[in-house]
Amino acid sequence: MTTIAQPVPSAPRGRHGSPGAPRLAIAYVTCAACVPYIVLKLIWLFGGNLGVNDPGAMHSTKTQVANVITFALDTTTILIVLAFTYGWGRRLPSWLVVVPIWVGTGLLAPLTLAVPLGTVVQFALGEGSPTSAPGASMLDPWVFVVVYGGFIMQAAGLTIAFVLYARARWPEVFALLARDVPAGPTDVMRRFLVWAAAVPMAFAVVVDLYWAFGGTGGRTVDLSTTQQVVQFVHGSVALAGAAGALALVQRRRGRLIVPMTAAWIGGGAGFSYGLFTCLVAADPDTSTLMGLEALASMLGGLVIGLAGASLLAERAAERASGAGSGAERAAGRGRDGQSASPTASSTP
Repeated sequence: MTTIAQPVPSAPRGRHGSPGAPRLAIAYVTCAACVPYIVLKLIWLFGGNLGVNDPGAMHSTKTQVANVITFALDTTTILIVLAFTYGWGRRLPSWLVVVPIWVGTGLLAPLTLAVPLGTVVQFALGEGSPTSAPGASMLDPWVFVVVYGGFIMQAAGLTIAFVLYARARWPEVFALLARDVPAGPTDVMRRFLVWAAAVPMAFAVVVDLYWAFGGTGGRTVDLSTTQQVVQFVHGSVALAGAAGALALVQRRRGRLIVPMTAAWIGGGAGFSYGLFTCLVAADPDTSTLMGLEALASMLGGLVIGLAGASLLAERAAERASGAGSGAERAAGRGRDGQSASPTASSTP
């Protein structure tokens, strides 16, 4: 039995098909939120010390590599939010928009959840602000406000813009039930990938929660309360990602969007956080356990991402095949002098 998803209305648009005022406002507020961070990174990359209390640490090779990566990520944020807003973004290949937003979601979601919560908890315990944490003295307090305030605004803007974009381009995802997804030719491989991802993800979750609840093994410095909350959120998001991926392949009851969202955020967080840590944390201060935790997180997130990509690719192939078969049948009836009446359409 085939379930046909009802079309989901796209976001309001202005005259002549241009984006409506709300979508433009979301896009440009998000772009504006990126500007202070990009400016700071450029200043630091070119040798400036704005907001810096420890120039030696700021201009080390490790920190410079991190600055280059984060500068590129925030610049990409501007491009991707514009793609979500304007018509030309709908004509881009799916992977060109999906991969950057998946990585961006993975980096921003845990931070935007953990930092405000950790700040509240740290103040409530009378431990002062997060800027009093070990290593925080390298930067002025206002830098943290600007940077993390910008991250929160970027996360909110990207989320809204992406949901509007996805509802217009892939409306069926929001209407399908998990049990209605057929077992295609890659189903066995997908199940294997998800269960394989559960092993490194479980290791990363255990280590994250161990550090979150005060464990010191494998840490070279003590964590502040906010940093412990960050570790707790990272572990919780990774656990949710693994659970969401398992629910997808098990076809549990409910809408497809629920486990897919959990797998999307958790897998993206594991991959992005692990990859970033592996790239910038290779120094004497990085313990073996820290390196293994980052590697396990990256591998688990990557495998979940591959499993999700196989599902999306299979669905896209089915839609293309269905559209092609429908066109062939319509053409055949046309040659016989009969009129064709299409019953469904495909959204690219």
